[in-house]
Amino acid sequence: MKIKQKKKRKIIFKTVLLIVLTVLFVLAASLNSFISSGFANFYSSKIFPYISMPAECFNMFFHNSLTEGLVVCGFPLLAVCLISWIVILIKKMMTKGTSSYLYISYRNLMIILIVGSVIFQAMHGINYRRDDIEKELKLTDKEELTYEDYCAALKWAYLGMIEARSHLGEDFHGVAHMQTGFENSSLYACSLLDSFSDEYGIPLSRNYVRAKPVSLSHYWSYTGIVGMYDMFLGEANINTDDMNVTEFPATICHELCHAKGYASETDCNLLATLACCSSARADFRYSGFQRIFFDLYYMTESIAEETGQICPQYVYTSEMDAVYRDLNAYDMYWYSINEEIADIYDWSGVDIGETSDNVNDAFLKSNGEEEGIETYIVPDSIYVRFYLTHIAGK
Repeated sequence: MKIKQKKKRKIIFKTVLLIVLTVLFVLAASLNSFISSGFANFYSSKIFPYISMPAECFNMFFHNSLTEGLVVCGFPLLAVCLISWIVILIKKMMTKGTSSYLYISYRNLMIILIVGSVIFQAMHGINYRRDDIEKELKLTDKEELTYEDYCAALKWAYLGMIEARSHLGEDFHGVAHMQTGFENSSLYACSLLDSFSDEYGIPLSRNYVRAKPVSLSHYWSYTGIVGMYDMFLGEANINTDDMNVTEFPATICHELCHAKGYASETDCNLLATLACCSSARADFRYSGFQRIFFDLYYMTESIAEETGQICPQYVYTSEMDAVYRDLNAYDMYWYSINEEIADIYDWSGVDIGETSDNVNDAFLKSNGEEEGIETYIVPDSIYVRFYLTHIAGK
């Protein structure tokens, strides 16, 4: 009788333990949904730099991407572990001990997921809840922007882009290139973000973060991804297959913004672009101003058509010829990648780019980014307000 009661208590304990672990996992995974922006602001600016420092210091001693190494080695290892688990399960089913084996497996899985969720929230998830950069830069004025405002900001972006492009060297195709290699550019990008945040009072972490080149970047390009922040290792990974000067500087800055405490893709793109525009290096300025120019041009042209005005014809100037060569080189790279993706689709039926977008979209939405991958787009009005507030207003 006592043995039966003891066995019953043991079953109840195991059941309760699994329920508790499951609930803890759900709470840990969705923790950032319950956190106020006030606490997130405090955490991101005061606590996050210390939480992320150990991982960032450890990563600093390695030139290559640790994330890449774990992925390359981890997937085969995971496959072996899964096969081994299935084999053992089959053996247990043929003898006995299946329920105990499943209990232990589920318990261990929940513990791993809880630890992983806590690390994710500490290194990235909570940062989704902090105030937007738009608010930090005091660009929340609701006064309606005029066509003249757009024209003034467009001119600022055009002149900045052309001036920066004039200082860049070219290859034999007439295409501009980065002024330094990856390591130097990565080091510079980190200090650039620090100086920009100091000037405008942006609460970025001042930790030094070493961006990492990915050796298998060419194959990574199949996903359409040019950078990724590994929140578990605190590592900013950069696709180096095409270090195109039009996008590469902003990409490095974007991923470093994640590592320095901002999770929102909108905020990181905005910070990266504006920081590049403030750079002393022409290649970084060119990347930033070029982004803003083309974002603003199409909107300015649209407003001009609606109001019957004439849009400044910057896109037809002779100075734009060099810019078009750079953009054409960028497009040609992605055209060749898309051809390879199409070949893979023909024999596998898998659209790698679409799958990657769907996964990223689901990830962002699960963390409160309702627009999913659309959050990568910075509203053009923010650039105009930044110009009016911090450039023209000086």
